[in-house]
Amino acid sequence: MKSTALKSSDSTLIKKYAAIFALCFVIAILLFTEHFFEDAVTRDELGGADRRGRIGADVGNIAPDFALRNLEGNLVRLSDLRGRVVVVNLWATWCAPCRIEMPGIENLWRRFRSEGLTILAVSIDKGADQAVRAFVQEKNLSFPVLMDHDREVERKYPTRTVPTTFVVDKDGLIAARVDGAKNWQSEETFRAIEFLLKKESVKKESER
Repeated sequence: MKSTALKSSDSTLIKKYAAIFALCFVIAILLFTEHFFEDAVTRDELGGADRRGRIGADVGNIAPDFALRNLEGNLVRLSDLRGRVVVVNLWATWCAPCRIEMPGIENLWRRFRSEGLTILAVSIDKGADQAVRAFVQEKNLSFPVLMDHDREVERKYPTRTVPTTFVVDKDGLIAARVDGAKNWQSEETFRAIEFLLKKESVKKESER
């Protein structure tokens, strides 16, 4: 009888500790996700290897160049934006998390565009220009929206989920990658963007 009671008590204790461990694990994952962006863009070693010329969609690489038409039909080329911090956001109108995070991206754009930030929202909608235009008007978005009709950006920036965002620094290096939707109005995000905007490009430093 006593042995059975002890076993029951041990089982309850094990379940209790297992639940606590699971909760701690979930909290740790959430904290890591929230601070990953800020940590990524402030690490000194970011991009060191790729200043030698490696091109790719991984953090530290030179961001692959692309040229897409915006909704007005004008050609926008990533490499023409060197010297600015560029947020490249891959999204679609059928993606619910994309729709949710767009107002935050708009506020980020309005807050920092005069300081050297550019947003390039690359729509991966296929043959849905009217749907994209309607969404932009509905949400009152003012940042550049580009159409990836030929999957140029999709091929050069492989993603596991939509939305996915790449933050490109003034030298054209990928400073951070965010898989999934993000709160673009958090203080951590603002500090990370400010860090990149204030950081001098390597080219400017070498000209001194």
